[in-house]
Amino acid sequence: MGLRKKVQEQYLARAHNMEETLVDLIAGCLVYSLIFEGIGLIFVPERLEYTLGLILGTAVAIGLSISMYRGIDECVDMDPVRARRAMTLRSIIRAIVMLGAAFVGMKFAIFNFPAVIIGIMGLKISAYLHMYTNVYITGKLRKKGR
Repeated sequence: MGLRKKVQEQYLARAHNMEETLVDLIAGCLVYSLIFEGIGLIFVPERLEYTLGLILGTAVAIGLSISMYRGIDECVDMDPVRARRAMTLRSIIRAIVMLGAAFVGMKFAIFNFPAVIIGIMGLKISAYLHMYTNVYITGKLRKKGR
């Protein structure tokens, strides 16, 4: 019984750390998008299209981060071969979703294509800035920051 309880505690600790990372990524995407929204409102003449494109790209970026979180959480407990297949399938699905969002940005004039790409890139930027987001934004909200 002691081993089972220890494994459950380790799982809960891992899940808590992953949830913190997910919150940090989402917060980073939102802060990044707000900064680029402000820049876009100053410099872009088609403000509505730019805003809608940025919202679409940000929504996709947040969805991708949630998909990665769920995929990692599920695949950690699988055997290696099955986990590799599952992660590969999830990666392909995420790529298709990104291409779909880019296609929507190109095809429909109501979305500004560069803004869609800027919104999707928010996930990459928030991953690079994760440490700072954790310390200065979400850490302060959780009362753990500097």
